[in-house]
Amino acid sequence: YAGLLLSTKLFPWLNFRLDTYKRLHYMFVRAPLDMVLDLCEQLPALLKPRTLIRDLKALRPIIDLPLLFFPFANQSFYFRSTLVAPSDFNGERYMFSCAVAAHRFIQKIEKQRRRNNQRSLSSGSSGRQLHESNLREYDNIETTSHRREEDHLHCCNSNSTSIVVAGANHMKPVSDLWWALTQPKGNLAIRLGGYILIKIFRHTLMEVEVDVASFMAFSRAISSNSSSSTKSTATPPVVIIAPTHRSFYDFLIVSYICFSLPELGFDIPHIAAASDFASIPFIGWLARKSHAFFLKRGGGTKKDDDDHNLLKESLTRITAEGRKERRPAFIEVFIEGKRSRNRTFVKPKTGFLRCLAETSTGGGGQQHSIIILPLTINYEGLPDQTSLIKEANYGCRSEKMSLAKLTNWMDRVFFAGNVNIGRVYVAASSEDYLVMPNNPKNDNDDIQELAYAIQSRHQRRVMVSNFHIQAASLVLELSEQVVVEALLELGCQIWPESEVKDGTFPQIMPEDRDLLWASMLQFGHLFGPFITTSHPIWSLWLSPAFKRQEAIISPNEAVNTVLSKLIQQFELAEKVIEEVLENLQSKGFHAPEEKHIIQYLPADARVPMFVMQVAVKTKEATAGVSNKKIHKTRHVKPLFPSHDVSGVLNGQLQSNPNTEAFGAWGYQDSCFVLNVKPDGSKYAMMKGTRYAISGMPLTGLAKFVEEELNVVIDPNGLTFPAACGDLRSIPESDLTAESVAIIVALLGSDESRISLRRADRARHGTGHAQEDIYDLRTGHIRSRLPDAVVWPQNEGEVQALVSLASQNNWCLIPFGGGTNVTHSTHCPNRAIDPRQMISVDMKLMSRVLWVNEEDGLAFVEAGITGIELIQHMEKLGFTIGHEPDSYEFSTLGGWIATKASGMKQNKYGNIEDIVREVNVVGAKGLMAHKHKMEKTSVGRSSTGVDVKSLMLGSEGCFGIIVSAVIKIWPLAESRSHESVLLPNFGAGLRYVKDLSKLRALKPASVRLLDNDQFRLGQALKGSSSRFQSFRNIVSKNIGYYIGNFSERSVVCATITFEGTSDEVKVQKKSVRELASVHGGILAGSKVGKSGYDLTFAIAYLRDFALNYNILGESFETFVPWSKLTRVIEATKRKIYSEHKIRALPGVPFVCCRITQLYDDGVCVYFYFCMNICDVAEPSEVFSGIERSARQEILDNGGSLSHHHGLGKLRSPFVHQIYSQGHMDSIVAVKEALDPINIFGARNGMLSMITNNK
Repeated sequence: YAGLLLSTKLFPWLNFRLDTYKRLHYMFVRAPLDMVLDLCEQLPALLKPRTLIRDLKALRPIIDLPLLFFPFANQSFYFRSTLVAPSDFNGERYMFSCAVAAHRFIQKIEKQRRRNNQRSLSSGSSGRQLHESNLREYDNIETTSHRREEDHLHCCNSNSTSIVVAGANHMKPVSDLWWALTQPKGNLAIRLGGYILIKIFRHTLMEVEVDVASFMAFSRAISSNSSSSTKSTATPPVVIIAPTHRSFYDFLIVSYICFSLPELGFDIPHIAAASDFASIPFIGWLARKSHAFFLKRGGGTKKDDDDHNLLKESLTRITAEGRKERRPAFIEVFIEGKRSRNRTFVKPKTGFLRCLAETSTGGGGQQHSIIILPLTINYEGLPDQTSLIKEANYGCRSEKMSLAKLTNWMDRVFFAGNVNIGRVYVAASSEDYLVMPNNPKNDNDDIQELAYAIQSRHQRRVMVSNFHIQAASLVLELSEQVVVEALLELGCQIWPESEVKDGTFPQIMPEDRDLLWASMLQFGHLFGPFITTSHPIWSLWLSPAFKRQEAIISPNEAVNTVLSKLIQQFELAEKVIEEVLENLQSKGFHAPEEKHIIQYLPADARVPMFVMQVAVKTKEATAGVSNKKIHKTRHVKPLFPSHDVSGVLNGQLQSNPNTEAFGAWGYQDSCFVLNVKPDGSKYAMMKGTRYAISGMPLTGLAKFVEEELNVVIDPNGLTFPAACGDLRSIPESDLTAESVAIIVALLGSDESRISLRRADRARHGTGHAQEDIYDLRTGHIRSRLPDAVVWPQNEGEVQALVSLASQNNWCLIPFGGGTNVTHSTHCPNRAIDPRQMISVDMKLMSRVLWVNEEDGLAFVEAGITGIELIQHMEKLGFTIGHEPDSYEFSTLGGWIATKASGMKQNKYGNIEDIVREVNVVGAKGLMAHKHKMEKTSVGRSSTGVDVKSLMLGSEGCFGIIVSAVIKIWPLAESRSHESVLLPNFGAGLRYVKDLSKLRALKPASVRLLDNDQFRLGQALKGSSSRFQSFRNIVSKNIGYYIGNFSERSVVCATITFEGTSDEVKVQKKSVRELASVHGGILAGSKVGKSGYDLTFAIAYLRDFALNYNILGESFETFVPWSKLTRVIEATKRKIYSEHKIRALPGVPFVCCRITQLYDDGVCVYFYFCMNICDVAEPSEVFSGIERSARQEILDNGGSLSHHHGLGKLRSPFVHQIYSQGHMDSIVAVKEALDPINIFGARNGMLSMITNNK
């Protein structure tokens, strides 16, 4: 083949003389062939390559043919003749006619030789089909006489000749590669594409059959236009190939036909392809080289003009190339715009046609004609039918084509062999071609009529096979004879059966009822006109191109029988929709969206959901159904300027990026925002520079949220303001001016350290539970707020403030970082405690009082935040070993009061292990240890109930924690990360359980993410270069293949090591060995570190999601190993069940992760979010579901809390975990420590007390 390529391509191009060519041909072609053949003949019999010898001997007689044709292929060839061809003579057409005649002659000879192999056609057709070659002939199919000439439904069936050009039944005379290389048209990329496609078609299709007879008139029209434009000053025509759009195979098949049948006279068309193909490595390049240009369909808002101009530029360039070469410009475009998800015809789009009309004027102001060829591609099966039905049923957006998706599909084709499409038949319109009106841009109706005319001609060339007939028979419960009779009456052409050869595969009838419906709808357009009066919406769905007139009435019994069955199905769908509407309206949804209705259709409905969606449209006007596609909400601007809703510090609202945001988690300079790319795709980005993902376009996040929750995020439709809502509804403070003056005097006349402002009080009377954030964002705060906020600077001021509270009957509520999610900083309502409430913010007490390096101790004030304490100790070469997720904002005092836990508890322990002593200002004075020596601690002692024991988990009810002695450690010699991928969550649980048994070898931090959270983490990865994307895809697929992982089951454990180099080395070895035992593979330190760092950034997601009507929250629990699987599964089921019981829109997203390991169990974090569009009182609904989930945790063996505490949110469950005697004892302790209830936060067990003692 290489030698022939030299002889036929390279040598003639070099313009050699014949003698030179003969010598080169002998040296490079003939001699090597003879040498290889002689060598093979000399080999021993057992080693002889018999197949190769046979092929070489067959090639030898014709190897010198290039010499015969050399004089005609040489560039100097010149031929003179007095013969002149007619002006309309088409050489290519003539060649094609000769080829067909020769083919028929050969076929007749073969027919005589192999008469015993002939097979008659099926009884459904009177034609004959010739299987000995690629040629097919069909006679006219008789139809009944009940046709009306004006009825556009009926096909024009005439004798037709077709050729099989690909598929398993295709007879190939030469190898695929040689065929692709020797085709007369196409560059290297097109030839490569042709080679790939013929392979794909052979593995997935029984045959691709082309009705060449239907192309004849159109080909003559093109030739006529081209000839006239060549002889005159007219510009050549623009040819629009407009096929039906049912599959991504469509544009491949059309381009392949133009490449494989050059006799048709069609150039390889310029393909108007979807823009997502452009970014796929290799595929994008191949598409561009194969004459594709890219369009963004269904674009955004601001970019519409840019997209329109870009399309005009592409069309202008293509038509200019045609004018330059004096040849027609061929363009392939889908008038329907998007693939039909269920095989019905889709209302045609007119944007492309309008844009084409605007470019119809050629150079010099000449108008070029635009000829349109409607092309119908008939499929038995579709390669993507299952995914299309899923999109149609559940409203899922079409997944963009990607290299990973394509690779998976190719694996199914070539290795699994489970892609079976059956037969494809391609036919052009048998009527006159369509011509674009001269000035359609001045008349929108002209363009619309043209689009409908194209679709109408599509419908007339629809063919129906036994496959479609059997599907209709099963769906409608009718005999196949009745269906066939009805179709013949309506003029539908029946697709003759094809011979099933050895090694080929006919299309298998699907068992899924939805797929059967889609197959039946191949001919659904024929019945639309009969119900245009009785069921207009159903008629429009079946046949959008039909001109709405009086309904057609058929006298044929078979037609009426099929119609009645269809109408029964449609009315059944409408009845089901009515029942769902009644249910939703009873739940408070009086005008639900279409997606909401579809979501709650019964699973056992006999009608597919995509049919139900049409039924919804029939109810829109009568039943109050909302037809909005995207829930757009006017952007609500905050009433206060930005400086009024910034961070709170020292009683003043500060506009400082280092201060905390108000009404949202995190810093003011850090938050997620949503942007839109020029191609219309959405991407999120974290503002600021604090986190590893800051500034990185997160292209997968919006898509992940939309797919998992079944929502559509409108980038322009913010639901809530970015800051807080209107706070003017908050009542004024009850604290009198005299009381304020007393407090100011206590603070050394520093008025900045007391505040009565609404924003300060709102921040200190709330926390970070979803109810708090929702209230702050809407401006309707349901809880009681403190009357004042005070910032003491030292222990003496705290003691003085407690004394004043005792004298003035005030209630004091300590405030640390305000990161609680349990309502612990909420003030008791006035019915229970009418006193004035003062929030005591401890953040100004943030000093490190002393450090004892020898003993490994530090004495620290309780208001210091975790990040301040960590940074201070790191400067001294130490670590505190405590890193909760909230460490940037939470304080030492808050950790002690809630009995907190950190991510590295495996190595350093929880807060109860780190704290040595606690100093507290109580109602009766300072509660502390006494020391004979300074700057040290008594350590462990057996001296009764100490202050530390009283204060751990006290949640501000026993006093105000002012300082503590804590343990510190030297900074670790070695710090590193690792990650492990495991096949599923069960394997992951077994893996981390074994890690928990390593004791001293246990890594500092181990976190196991379930599949949903792991995929969320993948969606939070920044975009990368094409090379990096390709490398990541390849490495991921290889890793998944090696580990036998599935994308929907794989889980990830992220691991952090700290210690000496030897310790870390031994720990890593243990991690690797255990990973191997449980079927895991190492994913690398980069994944491990990004997973650890992502913990701090992911907290911002909840408030970002709230911008777009998505409410979310996390909650934790401790679960024993023996109950772990049960608790996780039961909790997830409960959330889904409660969501469904309330008939809420969308799908809830529920995931979990293991965050801390113990010998006897683990800490489990659950994450839950849901769509709250049109949900009344969404925060309360969400809270109800969360309470149900919490109860489920308790019922199945989990704890009420692992480290968040109880507060007021979880206090109603206290009686389930403690005996009455214990609760009474705690109340007695409280009364002894604080007789007049100065510290009246009423958290935990104390929230159940309803009196003001």
